[in-house]
Amino acid sequence: MGLSSAVQWWEEWQLRILVLGSLGVQCYLAIFANARKKHIRALFRFSIWLAYLGGDALAIYALATLFNRQKKLQYKASSRDLEVLWAPIVLIHLGGQIFSISAYNIEDNELWRRHIVTAVSQVIVALYVFTKSWSPSADKRLLAAAILLFIIGVLKCFDKPMALMKASFTSLVSNFHPSPMTESSDREVEHEEYIQKARDFMKRNEEARSSSSNSNPKICQEDLGRLEKDLSIPDKLFVDFAYSYPNRLTKLESFWLLDADRIYKALRKGLSDTFDLIYSKVWKFDDQNRSEPLFGDGLSILVWLITITVPIVPIRLFHSSQKEAYSVIDINITFILLYVSYFLEFATCITWGYYSVNGWSNLVFQHNLIGFLASKKRHKKLMAILNCLQCKGLLDQYFHLEPCYSSKDITNLVSAHAKDGWMKCIMDVQSYWKFSDTRGHWTLERNECEDIVIRSSIEKPFDESIILWHLATDFCFHHKDASPESDECTKLCRQISNYMMHL
Repeated sequence: MGLSSAVQWWEEWQLRILVLGSLGVQCYLAIFANARKKHIRALFRFSIWLAYLGGDALAIYALATLFNRQKKLQYKASSRDLEVLWAPIVLIHLGGQIFSISAYNIEDNELWRRHIVTAVSQVIVALYVFTKSWSPSADKRLLAAAILLFIIGVLKCFDKPMALMKASFTSLVSNFHPSPMTESSDREVEHEEYIQKARDFMKRNEEARSSSSNSNPKICQEDLGRLEKDLSIPDKLFVDFAYSYPNRLTKLESFWLLDADRIYKALRKGLSDTFDLIYSKVWKFDDQNRSEPLFGDGLSILVWLITITVPIVPIRLFHSSQKEAYSVIDINITFILLYVSYFLEFATCITWGYYSVNGWSNLVFQHNLIGFLASKKRHKKLMAILNCLQCKGLLDQYFHLEPCYSSKDITNLVSAHAKDGWMKCIMDVQSYWKFSDTRGHWTLERNECEDIVIRSSIEKPFDESIILWHLATDFCFHHKDASPESDECTKLCRQISNYMMHL
């Protein structure tokens, strides 16, 4: 094949390859984008990132190719008529699916203005292609199908930047509706009342437990469901939102009354919902400061209902249109685009439901500072090459983290520690703050350590204190008199230390 024939082949197949490639990327994201909730291999995660970026790039390139072909007009008229349908389908790909990915990183949500500009420009290009491609002699059913697809494409194009805007930092903060600030004296009174109510609740609960033959007092299923829901609401701490004292009391009651399995299940659901809140169009906040699924958001309701109902009409119209004058290849491609784009909405719904039911991963990320430095020293040449390629950070992130699967055990340990503190240590505001600010105090007191240098480590800034105690934990672990790694307490202690270092 000569160069001229290769160029001619590319001119003929370029648009077909682009629209099918765009469809293929959407299929990949529909099936695998929600897998990021689980612990997946770095290469797999990297491929999802490439698909997320490449999907928009392919769709934009396809629209640009359609735009340029209007000037050349070096293709069959039949293909030109079918492009009336291809342009809005590419717009639908730009918008993505409701239950799939909207942002890959949390920083992507801050770029919602850029996505609005991109959506406006691409809609204009698609409309230009539509007006230039349409032939008055073509089947009117094709025109009606294109108009309906354009409605879906335009709505989905603008639904994506709206979802990014609602998940942006500013929007999340403004939707939390924090409690009004009070005077410091009133705040102290509220704090004292909170501690008193919490202790009264625990006292009543302990009395009910001691009078019951079971380890826990009987709670009806409705109350259990309410308590689980209170714990599984997407967390607000990542935007530095301080819970009001009544809200804290509700959380404390949930932790106290639920058993370990239910607590862990609720927390996993909360993390999964938080993921959906930030990285998809599914979860948004309502006016009661709670998260609700898709049907809590008006625009998403409209787009979703139109997306699953209206495409049936264009598909039926294309079936009944006069297709004899069209290229067989282009007819088949159009059928593929129409049917697969339609059923992708159901596929993403199924995959999103699967990963939501299976919950959050049982993974606890680990980062050991001594092991990390030793690894860097062992791979000096590789690190130098990656540093030149500006990829060292990626290697640090993905290849120096050793995951463990003890999140349930660690959650139970922390929960038991909090309960023990409320039962034995917290009596008033002073003891509350002392317990909350405890770092290594108990370890030093238990070992009767009076060394000034060591005791100063618990008074340093929090991040610096974490690094010091992480190193101390590692040195103790490798000490000749240390407990064996098979010891459950020792293992969990080191895993928590490595997790704090990862954070």
